[in-house]
Amino acid sequence: MKNKLKTLLALLLLAVMALSVVACDTTDIKDIEGDTSGDIKDVISDGNNETTDGNDSSQESNTDSDTDVEEAVPSIEEKILFEYYGLVVTAKEIVDNTIWGAGIKVHIENNSEKDYSIGVEQAIVNNCMITDLFSCTVASGKKANDTIYLSSSDLKASGIDNIGQVELYFYVYDPTTYERIYETDCITIKTSDYDTMDTTVENAGYTLYNDNNIKIVGKYVDEYKLLGKAIVLYIVNNREENITISCEDMSINGYMVTPFFVSTVYS
Repeated sequence: MKNKLKTLLALLLLAVMALSVVACDTTDIKDIEGDTSGDIKDVISDGNNETTDGNDSSQESNTDSDTDVEEAVPSIEEKILFEYYGLVVTAKEIVDNTIWGAGIKVHIENNSEKDYSIGVEQAIVNNCMITDLFSCTVASGKKANDTIYLSSSDLKASGIDNIGQVELYFYVYDPTTYERIYETDCITIKTSDYDTMDTTVENAGYTLYNDNNIKIVGKYVDEYKLLGKAIVLYIVNNREENITISCEDMSINGYMVTPFFVSTVYS
């Protein structure tokens, strides 16, 4: 099977109290000096890749604020994404919400005798791993319209101005027990901009690790995260399997701090 390169732009969140030794009177983003080389084909996502079971999205109540994207934004053809024992999920269009940003509107029909909940395990846009916002519960015999929103900050950090391809991994679970009962393979949606999409990501920074077909680059320090300062990481996984990366120990200016970071990067 041909190895497919996936990279990740992850956020390493540092506790604000632990960073009292670091000057915080500036709001400028600080570059991490070091190796600025790198010609790696890339793919990206925020470090928070997990979807919480049972947290139904409230986007359905915001349907009225969804609007068709502007002419410059690509369109998609209506497509059945997957079917599971009477459960049918169909991609309808790309929408643009003033609050949530770009997303894919889906129509869900539950023709079975059971209630089902649906989530997205991972969303990948233009080969970049992107945080999504989606969870929907559909009762037996009912239908629903909902939207899979794609993180605006992740798209911006990945340098994605036009969406050419979206890859989605869905899972279905029991809304009462939260037990997963079905997981899809990768489902690909190509937009009208597929042939001209840009998959080049700015990967300049300080190389922290580069071995075993894995590369980790520290890009810059983000001063704006709610949990404190964050080191933005650019991660390339060129292996045959998915990998999970975490930070075990960390010190700043000689002081031990507690990092909050774990992320899965797809092959």
